[in-house]
Amino acid sequence: MKTLSRILCLVFLAMIICIGGVCASWSYTGYYTGYLNKTINVEIGDFIWQGSEVLPDEEEVGKDHVWLVNNILDGDIGLNNPDSKLNDYINDRLNGSVFWGSRNYFGSMAVTGSAEIEEIFGIKAKGLSFIVEVDEEDSNVYYLYTTDVYLGEKGEMNWLGTSNKTPGKPTVPIGEYIEVIYRTKLVRANESAPFETIETKKGKALSDWYDENRSNANATQIPAFDVNTWVEIK
Repeated sequence: MKTLSRILCLVFLAMIICIGGVCASWSYTGYYTGYLNKTINVEIGDFIWQGSEVLPDEEEVGKDHVWLVNNILDGDIGLNNPDSKLNDYINDRLNGSVFWGSRNYFGSMAVTGSAEIEEIFGIKAKGLSFIVEVDEEDSNVYYLYTTDVYLGEKGEMNWLGTSNKTPGKPTVPIGEYIEVIYRTKLVRANESAPFETIETKKGKALSDWYDENRSNANATQIPAFDVNTWVEIK
């Protein structure tokens, strides 16, 4: 009888050891996934989306695209705040005027003076340029283009504001590709719903002047890029 009891105890002990080994192995495998490591590095409130790993997220000023995307989406000045300054800029462009019509995009390079862009988007965005494009067929789809390539110096227009006086100085000649420009797709269910980040792709686009809110769209000559020429880099 004592022998049987000992055998049962040994079997029970072996079962416990086996179960413990299975649990230990499962925990290690779960911890080792790449997504978990990426999540640890992201600040509270940030999230992962398809292709987000291609966006630079360096702490250095002018390199953190992930921070910029999240703040353009959900920050106080972001798209998900109906009364934000960013939405005002975009709506002004969409509404247009009798003098220059409407345009379906707004770029950070259009903001007059570096002090204003720092005030709106914060010092951490200094060195980053972006353009928000509203899809022409679906106003619930936006494309956000971001780049840390220095685009160049804007020119000056004459005192009448009708033509260029001092030419702009793009770092990449007009008509040549600027690389790298990241494109992040933002989608909302309807006009009253918040935008969600869908995917990010790495690409390039041709250097071009930014179209201003005036009849002579390039009077100032502000270095930018043409979003219609953006192509993905495989």
